Formats: sequence, C-alpha cells, structure tokens
Amino acid sequence: MRASLLLCSAAALSLWGQTAAEVFEKAPPEVDKALRERIAFFYQCHVDGKFRQADQVVAEDSKDAFFAAEKPRYRGFEIVRIVYSDNFTRARVVVAVDTDFMAPGIGKIPVKAPLVSLWKLENGQWWWYVDPNAGRQTPFGTMRPGEGGSAPFNLNIPTRPEDAVRLLGKVTADKTEVRLSSYEPASDVVTLTNQMPGQVNLRLEYNGFPGFEAKLEREALQANESVKLLLRIEPRDKSPKPALTVNVRVEPLNQVIPIHVTFAVPPEVEKALPR
Repeated sequence: MRASLLLCSAAALSLWGQTAAEVFEKAPPEVDKALRERIAFFYQCHVDGKFRQADQVVAEDSKDAFFAAEKPRYRGFEIVRIVYSDNFTRARVVVAVDTDFMAPGIGKIPVKAPLVSLWKLENGQWWWYVDPNAGRQTPFGTMRPGEGGSAPFNLNIPTRPEDAVRLLGKVTADKTEVRLSSYEPASDVVTLTNQMPGQVNLRLEYNGFPGFEAKLEREALQANESVKLLLRIEPRDKSPKPALTVNVRVEPLNQVIPIHVTFAVPPEVEKALPR
C-alpha cells in the first residue's frame, strides 16, 4: 500500500484541541531544544529533497512506512506548536508547511498547511514515528488508506470543476460588515460556519491599532460546525478610528473571507462634519 508522507505523518487527532494542562505544561529547556532540532532536521530534508537523510530521525518501527510513502518537497516550514505527553517522552507536533494541495477538478492550490507529526523519545533521542491506524483530516473528509495496493485513499471529494468551486464557498460568515464605536467600549460577533465535509483551519490576518482586538474562539472547525469571531474595541481616546478589514483565511483551501470594520465617531463630532 502506498500512502503520501502527508498521510503517514498526520495523526487522527485534532490539530488544535488541547487541554489546559497541555497548554501550560512546559518541557524542560534541554528536552524542548533537542526535539526542535530533530524536527527542523527532518523537515529541512524535505525542503532540500534529501529524503535518505531524513531517515536518520525515523523510528525503526516506522521505517517501512516512511520508505513506502511518497515524499513531497516543501518550499518551507515553521514549527507552530508542540504538545508533550507521557512525562515528556511523547510529543504531537504541528508544523505549517508551504506546499500544494491537489483538489480534483481544480488542480494545485498553494497553501501553508498545518501538518501533524508524532515523535517519541527513546534511548536519549527523539524519533519521528507513524500511527498506522490514523487518518489525516482534510476539508473533504478523513483521508484513510484504501483497500488493496491500488486504492490510495477514500475521500468524499468533488470530481467536477463546478462542484469543487461550489465547495470552496461553503465556509461562510453570517455577516461581513461590522460597525463599532471609536469613543467607547464596543464589541460584535461574526459567526463562521463550515459546510465542507471535513475539517478546515482558520487564521486571522489584519492590521489593527491599540485597543482593537479580533479573536477566534478556536481555529479548528469540523464539518457542519460554527465558530464565533469576536471583534472588540477598548478606545484609549475619543479620536476617530480608521476603518479596517479582518481577513479570515481558510486553510488549506486558501479561501479568504473579508470582514470590514468601521468605527462610529462621537455624536458631537458627527454633527460638525460637513453634510
């Protein structure tokens, strides 16, 4: 059975779901440094196309899966998050890789996709390893090995271009225009809904100013789930505030949902404005 390296290194775990204990439990600095060095070596080999060197940090029980896998070259990578467990001997690592997502009927979509890999500490070294029962979560559903050697994956994915285009619009916002105050505390909520068959991840991009905040209640959004985007301002003075746009980027689809935010001025200032 052949599977992509993207499948082999992904775990059947939520990319972003963590408990409070996981968030605040920090590894000893020397442990964290050692793991980060091994992660960087592994993914840099994929940037450089030196896959035989990457095998140097692959666990013995996962070498067959590593060798059988297709090995994509990435344009770059960034370590986003490390969650330790089992007294800092196991780790779930989220790396954002600069790569292409193949969507039937659309073709290559350049994305910076979150990728989960599993690492274990054995004999004083960190090793990349595979959970053979895991599947990779995609916007089109869970990617799992198919039955037999010729069926690579089972995916609920569109085959016609018009169907694929419609799917790319199935992550929506209940509104794209928000008006807050420039002179007193104010807030509003935008609800984002995922009508794709599988998980997507959301990321905010905007240029704000002191006192303004945009925050998602969570970044991972499963099929048919909704999430709230909180927009809030605590003005530091009563001066007019510039309009801005909060872009919600949907990964790995590279879809952008713009939320336009304007700010009302004090009534006395508004009265003085020319008609």
